[in-house]
Amino acid sequence: MNILEMSEIGKFIRKVRKEKGLRLEDLADEHISTATISNIERGVSHVNKDKVLYLMSKLELDLNEIPEMIEKDTETLESMQVKFAAIETMIQMGMPERALALLSNISEESHSRHQATIYYLKGKAFIFTGDWRKAERELGEAIRLAYQDPYSPMSNLEAAGYSELAYCRFRHKDYEQALRYVERGLETIDKEKNDGCDNRTYYMLLISRIIYLEGLNRTDEAFRFLEEMWAKIPQIQSKDIIIKMYVSRMRLLKRMKLYHDSIRYAREGIRMSIGSKNTEEIFQLWNGLGQAYIEINQLDDAATCFRFVRELADHVENQTEMTRAYCYLGKVYFMQGKNHDAYNVLKKALELAEKLYDPQLLNQSLFMMGKLLKQMKRFTDAVEYLKGAAQIASKNKMKSRVYDSYYELAGCYEALGDTEGFKSATGQMYKAQAELEQQQISYRID
Repeated sequence: MNILEMSEIGKFIRKVRKEKGLRLEDLADEHISTATISNIERGVSHVNKDKVLYLMSKLELDLNEIPEMIEKDTETLESMQVKFAAIETMIQMGMPERALALLSNISEESHSRHQATIYYLKGKAFIFTGDWRKAERELGEAIRLAYQDPYSPMSNLEAAGYSELAYCRFRHKDYEQALRYVERGLETIDKEKNDGCDNRTYYMLLISRIIYLEGLNRTDEAFRFLEEMWAKIPQIQSKDIIIKMYVSRMRLLKRMKLYHDSIRYAREGIRMSIGSKNTEEIFQLWNGLGQAYIEINQLDDAATCFRFVRELADHVENQTEMTRAYCYLGKVYFMQGKNHDAYNVLKKALELAEKLYDPQLLNQSLFMMGKLLKQMKRFTDAVEYLKGAAQIASKNKMKSRVYDSYYELAGCYEALGDTEGFKSATGQMYKAQAELEQQQISYRID
């Protein structure tokens, strides 16, 4: 056997062993050690031929049949790769039902060999349809069976499964668990291999880690990882991942109150996204740009950004970004004193936020409507909206927003001459401020 033959035979022996669910220890005995089996599987050239034949006999393999089996296996694997790539493309193009139908029609033999890939693709399809429970179940099975699937090493299947599981948790705002899944995914990838070449799963895990850290308010940590990832941009061939990086940089800089820098990266990201189909990130960039313009009081520019997003309502699948645009446009009109326009836009924002039941956007819409009605001296109406904002903020532990809501409520009660209401609101303000201070002390100790 020459070195090339040893390499190919070794790979095939390892595949057969994995398919049979055997460990190295299960095949080792007094005639062959685990180290020798490992050397054979890795194609080490100095291994004794008799040891190779002995191992093959234990796996019920005939040396004369190996070349034909390898050739047949390669052809089968290649054809399945094409089929799986087509199905994954269907999912990405918004055809999850058709993809699921094709997966269900895969032959029994191929199904048994590629269970993990099939579970993974089903998981992705269910993510697209919003069936999160089924998606997580299928992805969990994909990870469990990844070691048996010959397609797995080519697609980083286990890491990809963790990446999609993390996204499921992220959509449920379970950032802690999402981050744990990302870390597990990164552990399964050989980083030396991925530092030198493009690997979408690897870079997706890296940007996901940054996004989930931001969700946990670990801004400094997220920015440090983003800086490390920024140096890898020349190696990243996926334009959509680079656009996600610009979104994260814009948002983190805005959190750090570096608004002019945030605007710069938002505009660079928007230029890069021209011609891209990454609509979610495009609208995040426009919304983020508008929010940064608000902070530096460039209200006309801010309004332009939010009106742009609103005009493209039919192209936005993620209604969160559309709701955010309405909410912030209402805030801009409020700040410009355009009360009538602000009222109409905030009504729409509330309608969308209630359908989504996004606590942050619902709180913000109620709060802005309350402030607007207070500015219009409709104090009784304002009280109802501000009470709703306070209730949602309290329920979701948004302590600073609890304080802001009761501050505005106190002003309404004072204008109405409601002494009891004023006392109650100021009492709640004091309580919210005390909890905020305690939280800040806790952060400093941690």
